[in-house]
Amino acid sequence: SAALTKLGVRTKGPIKVYAVGLYEGGGGAQTFMLKMSYGVGAQKMSSALSDALKPRIGDAKLISDFEETLVKGLPDGAPKGTELVFGTGGGKLSLAVNGKNVGSIGSKPLAAAFANIYCDKNAVCEMKSVGDATDESQAGGLITPKRGAIVGAALGFGIGKLLS
Repeated sequence: SAALTKLGVRTKGPIKVYAVGLYEGGGGAQTFMLKMSYGVGAQKMSSALSDALKPRIGDAKLISDFEETLVKGLPDGAPKGTELVFGTGGGKLSLAVNGKNVGSIGSKPLAAAFANIYCDKNAVCEMKSVGDATDESQAGGLITPKRGAIVGAALGFGIGKLLS
């Protein structure tokens, strides 16, 4: 099952937009869970993520497929508390919203580019190893190590179902 290994918080100015958890699964599969701490419209959320993808992958068609899938998966936008789970294993980028699978795009380069939004040297937010995140502030108070085991187990279960 997938283990929570890193946490980050995406901010825009003083606003914490979402917390992101990185789960490492078997065979190098990485899963990213974004938990919205601030409500954002579907179009805005998809533009922000596709803008982060653009410098990491040059394929405009894949980026527009990604935007379409995301917008389709967020018919009511991404209000506070929304959970977006992006899976990068199996040669595809998959998306689930609040535990419901909404689609996937079969492209290894796209999956790798998405992972790099959070993992390369120009990552959109600092990702801290879960072992280091000992105080609430580092995890934006959304996912905390004290609760981390419980959250991790609950998410691991949900993610296990999505990835199987």
